[in-house]
Amino acid sequence: MDLHTYEILYRIEETHWWHSARRAIVLDWIEQRYAGRHDLDILDAGCGTGLLLQQLQPLGKVEGVDISEEALEFCRKRGLSNVRRADVLELPFEAESFDMITALDVLEHLDDDVASLREFRRVLKPGGRVFIFVPAHRWLWSLQDDVSHHRRRYTARTLRETVESSGLDIERQSYVSTFLLPVIFLGRQWLKVWLRFSEVNTENDLHPAWSNGVLKSVFNSEIPILRRMNMPFGASLLCVARKAA
Repeated sequence: MDLHTYEILYRIEETHWWHSARRAIVLDWIEQRYAGRHDLDILDAGCGTGLLLQQLQPLGKVEGVDISEEALEFCRKRGLSNVRRADVLELPFEAESFDMITALDVLEHLDDDVASLREFRRVLKPGGRVFIFVPAHRWLWSLQDDVSHHRRRYTARTLRETVESSGLDIERQSYVSTFLLPVIFLGRQWLKVWLRFSEVNTENDLHPAWSNGVLKSVFNSEIPILRRMNMPFGASLLCVARKAA
């Protein structure tokens, strides 16, 4: 990502509606599968500025890797010492090291997403899981995709094909950010017009401050629904893939 993006992420990710609700949904899916566990070996691949890594600590021993040294410096500001610089295509861990891997908004940055999933599979223990979160639909491409240097956005079909090509089995997959999809789409159409007249380097600060709590509540309202069913459409995709036992 552009260097300024990490500073923005560190500043806003704890309270920003998108980042906080995304973490809440992923952590809920993790809790469903590992309720009461405190002994897990966990890797946060592409750990960014470290807030998710921090919140995973009660589940066991956590490690974080990121390609950006600047991102890791923000992790260390949070008091996280268990982070290191590494490429997710060549992880510095022995085979079968982890019970669980999180990869939130990582695959879309990579030229070879299948190779990274094969590497995740290598370091997972038999029966281990990887929790994958990616942006959905090319027609939602926007400024944030550009400044984050995304290579692609996914559909349910292309993500499934990518995961299965790596040798992992899909345990569950669903679209998320379903209720906010119309708002996100219209906002990005408005942004295309705005960019003709103004210079903007992030989408994170564009919504009115008063709307942050409303947007977070709407996004979080999907959590109990996702416990019972998959969403048929949405702005992102959440997938749990498993290594054969």
